[in-house]
Amino acid sequence: MRTMPRLGQRCSYNARRAANRAASGAPLGLDQPHAPDDALPGSAPNAQQFCRIEQRLDAITTLLQERLPTSSAGDRASERTVNYSSGERMPCVPFQPEYIRSQVEVYLDHFYDQPYCVFSRDKLIKDAGKLPSEVVFPLIALTSRLASKVSGDLRLSAPNTADCTNMAWNILSNNYRTGNLGLPFLQGTFLMAQLDLSDGRSDRGYNSVALALRALQSVGLTRSDGYTSLQTTADQEDWKRITWAFFMLDRNYNASRTYSICLSDKHFTLPFPSPNASATDHGCSSSCGRLYDGPGKPGKNGDDGILACLIRLSSIWGKLTEYVFEPSDEDKCAPWQSGSTWAGLESDWMQFQTQFADTHRYMNVDFCRRAREEPGSRAYLSTWLCVQFLFHSLQALLHHPFVIMSKLRQYGRNIPSTFLQKSFESSVIHSRWIARFVREMDEADFKLYDPFIGYLCAIAATIQLEHSQSKKQQVARLAKHDYETLVAFVTGLSTYWGNMGVLVGELELAIVAVLMMLQADRLKEIAERRKDYGSLYHNQEEFSGILPCMPASSDLPRMSAEDERLMWDILDFGTSCSFAKASIFDASSSSPDHHMGGVSVPWPLDDSSPTGHDVVGEVMVDLPRPRTQEPRPATDSLDHCLPSEWPISNNDELGLAMPDAAEWLLFGGYLPEQL
Repeated sequence: MRTMPRLGQRCSYNARRAANRAASGAPLGLDQPHAPDDALPGSAPNAQQFCRIEQRLDAITTLLQERLPTSSAGDRASERTVNYSSGERMPCVPFQPEYIRSQVEVYLDHFYDQPYCVFSRDKLIKDAGKLPSEVVFPLIALTSRLASKVSGDLRLSAPNTADCTNMAWNILSNNYRTGNLGLPFLQGTFLMAQLDLSDGRSDRGYNSVALALRALQSVGLTRSDGYTSLQTTADQEDWKRITWAFFMLDRNYNASRTYSICLSDKHFTLPFPSPNASATDHGCSSSCGRLYDGPGKPGKNGDDGILACLIRLSSIWGKLTEYVFEPSDEDKCAPWQSGSTWAGLESDWMQFQTQFADTHRYMNVDFCRRAREEPGSRAYLSTWLCVQFLFHSLQALLHHPFVIMSKLRQYGRNIPSTFLQKSFESSVIHSRWIARFVREMDEADFKLYDPFIGYLCAIAATIQLEHSQSKKQQVARLAKHDYETLVAFVTGLSTYWGNMGVLVGELELAIVAVLMMLQADRLKEIAERRKDYGSLYHNQEEFSGILPCMPASSDLPRMSAEDERLMWDILDFGTSCSFAKASIFDASSSSPDHHMGGVSVPWPLDDSSPTGHDVVGEVMVDLPRPRTQEPRPATDSLDHCLPSEWPISNNDELGLAMPDAAEWLLFGGYLPEQL
């Protein structure tokens, strides 16, 4: 006796033959032949007919479930991942192929090697139509922030960003549960960590970085001998790239009082990714260098590619941020002594210059012309700009007046004045170069979107703010202009990334269990406070060469405790990446003041002062001021957030009585330090 619910009938027939057929493994499909002898003894003809109808209905149902679209891309992907085993590869995701290719193009234009080397360019282009779900959902979650880069027709196919992010985490979590930690999983995890750190979810972002690095280390892929088992060069490049990408992300976000590097440099002995000659337009050598390679033989200047330069600088940056944020230690060598951490960082920075090929230097690259006239060079120029920003930021942060002031407090008397003077000069030179590159990008209509670049600009802005009250009017005017340039750039990035809004002052609402107001603009607030604490520099005069008297640590400028907390929050990238996380230890996140890293952050200042005018009559600056990404109202002019007591008013023209200033302060010519 068989029941057929589809027909709403209760039918009686002998199903023994059908059961035998199923047991034998014969397929029950629409095309299955039916032999005349299927009629069994003692059964009516209707019984055989109903048996065949039921079999065909089952087959039709199976086909419909496999081929008909479901209500949403996320639901369909979720169904397909329920029974996903560790030995299978995720199927291609249900987005339109044209839309996936458009997002791959957005990624290649605005994220590829800027600064992280997650994918091989040629392979990503080739596989754009068949990328696994572990990669596509995270990639689209990241690139959807730049929705304006997609054409109108394809924009209609764009998924909801939050839904895409949730689906990405569902897929990656399922892979982790089943132990499938292959290359697609690590690539997707990297993209989600990059997104989490930009969206204020540093807790999840840091955990993703630690998980991936430990997974790579456990299979030996951080060592050079871990690549002997990989059969093809393409596979080796893919694994080298993802390993170095996590290496850089780990160090770039190490600028924090609450996070330390997961794996030290000594664990990374694998070769650099191979230089891509088609992307660099330079004849790079085919051999791949390593992180601890020496400067090479005298007279020979090898070239491991511009990406290798970026990796080397990321290594130095990780050491620098560890030094900046480490607790004070009275037993440590003074920074001007040989063997000190400070001296080692200077040595590493100079050593890097011996490994920097002449073909990548500033005057040889001709950035502005190539950016306008050679669209094919964009990939190389984007990475080259990241190298420039990081190279100059190393010196800007190492010689930052606030860092110098904080580090020298423990040394009592007899601080060399020449040490302070050299730090003063280096901070001016290199922070001004960062502002200069921002202006050159604007002139060439070129843009970097990674928030780490915005963080480097915020550091440079705090230095230029110090020089805005220089006794030399030319220097003060240019410093004010550079400060505005840098803050405008960070403001533009806040359109896309929440952590940039924390730095520069976009008021946003974040839902993390409760609705809370984000931290107010740190850069604007430090500008308001600048007139209260005066200069952080002990001496702003030019060094004449004569041996001056030595100041004591008590003679160094000091800020109030509140001002110091604000400055630390600007330099601490981790606090800018933690605004959306709910503490697992503290449920008091609904208090009026939002606490970050133990620092109480006040509500934004209500600034209703009238908007000023742009600076006119600039000297020695022939590059235009950068435009923000989106048109901004007049109240966003950066003049209104600056202190009222500027050395030179906005309408002041430079007169004949302008005091002299050293040429290196004004970029009258090219400098030896430039790249």
